[in-house]
Amino acid sequence: MILLLSGWGQKFDSLKTIFKDPAFDPIFFEQNPIIHFDYSKFSSTEDFFDSIKKEKLNPKIVIGWSLGGQLAIRLIEKKIIAPKSLILIAPPFQMVKNEKINTAMSQKTYQEFYNNFISSPSKTLKQFSILTAMNDKHSKEIARNLDINDKNAENLRFWLEELKNFTCFDIDFANFPKTIFLQGKGDMIVHPNQVNYFQSRIQNFTLELFSNCGHAPHLNDSTRIKNILSDELE
Repeated sequence: MILLLSGWGQKFDSLKTIFKDPAFDPIFFEQNPIIHFDYSKFSSTEDFFDSIKKEKLNPKIVIGWSLGGQLAIRLIEKKIIAPKSLILIAPPFQMVKNEKINTAMSQKTYQEFYNNFISSPSKTLKQFSILTAMNDKHSKEIARNLDINDKNAENLRFWLEELKNFTCFDIDFANFPKTIFLQGKGDMIVHPNQVNYFQSRIQNFTLELFSNCGHAPHLNDSTRIKNILSDELE
């Protein structure tokens, strides 16, 4: 089983694009069922954690993009899931800057984005898609095709607040599984240098840097992503 947790503001199954490569044959999906879990339907982290517990999921691999990566980290630390491999796609170690971390979004920038989202959710999500795709060699195509979730603004507001309030400084990474970290060098959402905080804390850690890439490395090079995933499953 492969558990996927998408990014903030994206449709819960937006990571399905990872598996569109024709090199994945039907046998692959028979052997590795794909679970897209929609955390955006919850308005509290505890309800989300409890729902995962009730599902009794036992994924071999977990893939989390951005906020989804943070949530995967929290599930593993709480021992709710115990995958053999974790694939993180550009998650923030800490989204908003404070005295502990400088390579993060300023309080002012976050508050402006938050206010814009409250006043005009759909418009702000479209602008967020542009930022996600910025600096990518396929920027126009990515921005055009990102599956935004604009149907539940109230819950998205909660998760946006969670992005501000949560920090991975509170996580004990001592017993984490093998972790592969995908990071775009031109990421405009999460500062690329935040990867250093993860790398210094996770013992079995592999960094995959993507040139000419923004906040969506899984959409930057589908062949490379397929090869990384195939290697893990083997």
